[in-house]
Amino acid sequence: MNTSRLKHFFWQILPSVLAVLSALLIGAVIIFAIGENPLQAYAAMFQGAFGDPSSWAETLQRATPYIFGGLAFSIATRSGLFNIGIEGQMYVGAIAGAIVGFSIHNIPAFLHIALALAAAALAGYVWAIIPALLKVKSGVHEVISTIMLNYVAYALTAYLTVRVFHEPGAVAQTYKVDPSAILPALMPPNKLNTGFIIAIVLAIVIYVFLFYTPWGYNLRVTGLNPGAGRYAGIKSTRIVLRAMLMSGAIAGLMGAERSLGIYGRFINSFSPGYGFTAIAVSLLGQNHPLGIIPAAILFGAFENGASFMSLQVNVPRELGLILEALIIVFIAAEHFFRDGLRSMLKGDKS
Repeated sequence: MNTSRLKHFFWQILPSVLAVLSALLIGAVIIFAIGENPLQAYAAMFQGAFGDPSSWAETLQRATPYIFGGLAFSIATRSGLFNIGIEGQMYVGAIAGAIVGFSIHNIPAFLHIALALAAAALAGYVWAIIPALLKVKSGVHEVISTIMLNYVAYALTAYLTVRVFHEPGAVAQTYKVDPSAILPALMPPNKLNTGFIIAIVLAIVIYVFLFYTPWGYNLRVTGLNPGAGRYAGIKSTRIVLRAMLMSGAIAGLMGAERSLGIYGRFINSFSPGYGFTAIAVSLLGQNHPLGIIPAAILFGAFENGASFMSLQVNVPRELGLILEALIIVFIAAEHFFRDGLRSMLKGDKS
């Protein structure tokens, strides 16, 4: 890596590093204010997240939907779109994968899993068609259309769960997925499954796609400067449409990983906000497919480690959520960090 690339890499990751460090610093102040030792609390959090193979497995399991969701958001953002509808696209993907999972029987597992994942991706793809067409045909801002479609997805999946595919009982859930459609566990009895492997492979494929193919180049140019892209002959409308549809398909896979790998069925209101947290993960990873992976693992570590920390130290588990929220705030102030440090360095040189 030459000096110019190293310098570019430094300035690219610096805001994310400073956001995490700033969040940890403020978290330490909060821990100290309630009368506990911040070092002990963070040590317990680290142990809970990475202390043994079982802890690692739980952290990676929690990180998996954030990798999928971060990739979905990133591919749209690279084209200049802001896909807030990942949550809704995830819901329709989750129930579509579950329906295929419990409706088909007596076929090989690899084929059943492939069909269920394909159905989930197709559902997310179809759900993204609406905001994509509204954007390119009528100029409707995708933030508005995708937010509204989230609520439609909640209502649609709730209706299907309660009225059409409801398994008898008090819980609003569908029938159980056939064993041949369950994503294999990687470290049983933990729920970490092959969905994590799929997410990692997908991140690598998208990285190659974005930075080493003509389509990826056209997509990035469209996102950075649509006018320049059109002047260069790039069909930006087609690029934007494909990016949104690809984003929806990835979000659909995100939902399938939960219904086929974690719950073994679709459960109404199963998400604590995976699609929205994934946006923060993508921003922390600088919307880079490979940067999203460590960012997702960090968020998974906060969630997993906070539970163990609350048992070892008198610090509420909600501290993990506070740290995530603080990181989001500091990521939003990215330009403050970057421009401020550049000004300081220029001042030192002068």
